[in-house]
Amino acid sequence: MSEQVQSPFRVEESAAAKQELLGGPPMQKKKHKKRKASNGRLKKLWRRATTQSKGITSRKEWNEMLELHSDWKTSHQDNPDVSDDPMMGSLPGPAVILSKEPSQDFTNMKNWQATEGSDHRDIILNLIFRQSSSDGAGDGIQKKKKRKLGASGREPMRQSSLINAPTLPSWSNIRNLSGMGGLAVIEICIEDCDPGSPCPLMPSERVKDVTDGKKSPWTTLFGNTNIDTNSDSKVQRSITACKVKLFQGNKHPRCLSDVLMFLPPPVASSEHDTKKQSVDVIDAIYDLRLTPKQMRSEGYPFISGQEESSTDDNKESVENKISAYSKSDVDEMSTDVALDLIKTVSVEVSFGDDDEHVVDHTECEHYVKTFSRNKDASPRRPKIFAIDCEMVQTKANMELARVSVIEYVEAIEGNGNEGDEEKNILVLDELVKPRRDVLDYLTHYSGVTAKMLVDVKTRIESIQLLLLSLIHEEDVIIGHSAENDLRALRLVHNNIVDTSVVFRGDNGRKYSLKHLSNVLLQRQIQNGCGSSGHCSREDAEASLVLALRRAKHGSSFRLKESVKHQNVLDVFQKSKGGDHTSDGNSSESSFAERNERSSVCIGPNDWLTGRSVGNGSQHLLSCESILSSMAMAVPSWLASKKPSRAGMLWAKLICEGSLEGFKNELKKQDEIIDSLVTNVSTDTPILVIFQRNYLKANALTRQRKAATNPKATCVWSACQEEEWKQYMSSCRNCEALWIGSSCQQQTKS
Repeated sequence: MSEQVQSPFRVEESAAAKQELLGGPPMQKKKHKKRKASNGRLKKLWRRATTQSKGITSRKEWNEMLELHSDWKTSHQDNPDVSDDPMMGSLPGPAVILSKEPSQDFTNMKNWQATEGSDHRDIILNLIFRQSSSDGAGDGIQKKKKRKLGASGREPMRQSSLINAPTLPSWSNIRNLSGMGGLAVIEICIEDCDPGSPCPLMPSERVKDVTDGKKSPWTTLFGNTNIDTNSDSKVQRSITACKVKLFQGNKHPRCLSDVLMFLPPPVASSEHDTKKQSVDVIDAIYDLRLTPKQMRSEGYPFISGQEESSTDDNKESVENKISAYSKSDVDEMSTDVALDLIKTVSVEVSFGDDDEHVVDHTECEHYVKTFSRNKDASPRRPKIFAIDCEMVQTKANMELARVSVIEYVEAIEGNGNEGDEEKNILVLDELVKPRRDVLDYLTHYSGVTAKMLVDVKTRIESIQLLLLSLIHEEDVIIGHSAENDLRALRLVHNNIVDTSVVFRGDNGRKYSLKHLSNVLLQRQIQNGCGSSGHCSREDAEASLVLALRRAKHGSSFRLKESVKHQNVLDVFQKSKGGDHTSDGNSSESSFAERNERSSVCIGPNDWLTGRSVGNGSQHLLSCESILSSMAMAVPSWLASKKPSRAGMLWAKLICEGSLEGFKNELKKQDEIIDSLVTNVSTDTPILVIFQRNYLKANALTRQRKAATNPKATCVWSACQEEEWKQYMSSCRNCEALWIGSSCQQQTKS
């Protein structure tokens, strides 16, 4: 049979199909183009994961980077040209870093961040319960939305169904939260340590190893060098070193577990309160302002009779002039000139509903009222300020001695504080010279001493000028029982948020700022600020944060008669098994909801069976001392390649000194740190936190309490008091290391 004659077009089409089937140029070109696009996308994601402060926050994009990276390594594993490329190693994982200067030389103790114990608890809660985004929000790739005046323009933070992650401490940031694959918290508890001498087990002493040229895990950490012991790990370790004030005051010492392992009181449990998180903060703050009736009942100064509209051109000109003053202008101004200006804009005031016309000033002290903004000025949102004053006793009752004013910095897209919703700046902090002789400095309450005021020349009229140039009638002032502050400042202002009224009990009782801060913010204040007494800046900040959280979370953020402290591990265990997508990964969830691995606690028996650990762990392993062989189970559970690898590990390792000091403990600690740094996956951030002499401080505190009881027969000597103070200081001042991963930022093209 003769062959059929094919059309030339048919022959050409068949040849092209055959060539493409055999991997000819058309197919190669298509594959090359696709591979190039994938490599470009991988490098873009990799660059974001290693250079941006937040890294990758989208779980969807993180999974995409995982897949692209696996394919890239497979296709380049035999290529010697990329053997040194950082992308041939492990993925850069999550890390806790400093918000302002992430890369610091922590061999210099000056770079160690000063923190509170509650800061690290809040970071732990964010790592576990804060949800990743599913659309890349926060990664800097979404289209910018126009902000309208009066709206926050912020996307509400996604939270776990069981807990709202608190705001991150202002000094910290979490990079690559979406890459969380595990978490380890390791408490190193050092007992029988001389409180007056440096402890060789503390990181501040081990950091000295870096300069000794020793090959140790501490050199790796603080020197930020590559780890060569594991061929699959070309990702550098990151470290953030912190000084930690674990607790405030001297009433009773607290151990690491008590501070880190318990959640703050719940603040937003209802659907209504959850919606509050997305409202505009400034609009919500406006809703908390005192009404005119409340201001009168609380005794705030107000203008006597009806306020006259200003028709005096000269007075209006003076107001505009004062509004334009800067601090340097006022500092260079003589007292007489400042006083003359204040007289020009002074007003007469009354206090409360029952008061008649009251003139509460002398010839040299006048009340002033905040000005409205110049009509010709460009429009702006109202500002939020918090004020606190300290007073001293004079012949004319109380007079101003110090004033602190802080300003809330609104979290606006692009201004660099999107992750900090309670950021504030100090705009005024001045000591003031009273006009009359001081009878009592009230140092125990005010923190002001005679020595502090010796060289002070600033008078109240200068402070008034600064306040009038800083705060306008439309702005909000926050304070605690702020009527006393406004009286001391001789200032009239109508937009006031008073936290003593906002958080007033159902029975009409006013709670102290110290009590509100302790219970609602988990902060200890008014325990001294350089000297004994209050700190006006600290008090102003506490009032600001209380008001901001009430505005954000609504009426559920209030004092409750009984607050049940939940254990982090218990809530973590209940959060497991959230809704998952078809590919087995939750696209919009917290690490707690995604985690399917074991929860492990390793420590002494009394700790494992106590209230701290509770029922939150699937595995409890007894380890009475760091010298026990069980101590190496800490890195083993985290580094295991098996499905039994720990998703959450909390360990308490006890170090006790002997006749040889801590020689054996040092060796074992190095072994554990080396294994953690070398073998544990980079998707697991690790907190190693050190505390000294808790048991001794606790025992001495109990003895002191018994001895100082009026009915006690035993004596508490001055020598015992000094010893107790040393152990309390040793117990309070801890050190912490956050170990994460950071990758070389440049990759080969």
